[in-house]
Amino acid sequence: MATIYRGTGWSSDCIGETKNGTVYRGTGWSSDAVGEYKDGTIYRGCGLHSDAIGEYKNGTIYTGLGLHSREIGEYKDGTIYRGIGWSSTAIGEYKEGSDGVAAAALLLLAADLL
Repeated sequence: MATIYRGTGWSSDCIGETKNGTVYRGTGWSSDAVGEYKDGTIYRGCGLHSDAIGEYKNGTIYTGLGLHSREIGEYKDGTIYRGIGWSSTAIGEYKEGSDGVAAAALLLLAADLL
């Protein structure tokens, strides 16, 4: 399980979490499932009602799939960044978790990433 925060440091706010491949907006009893991630693909919605909207691999977050994908951010060492390389800006943090945190970032921080 990973907890996702908007912002960094003392000014960060908890906005969601991931659990068993599912991304939740909010935490605990008040959380709502908003998507899933599996094998490098990010889905909006759950189960039969899900649509692939992006990818994550090697520390990079992509919107779109395959040849039509576009790099929009990075994740490393517990921080989520908008942009790539030197021009990137920290927009969030995650505690625990794995590459799937990129899925949560795309779904929960979409307005900040795009």
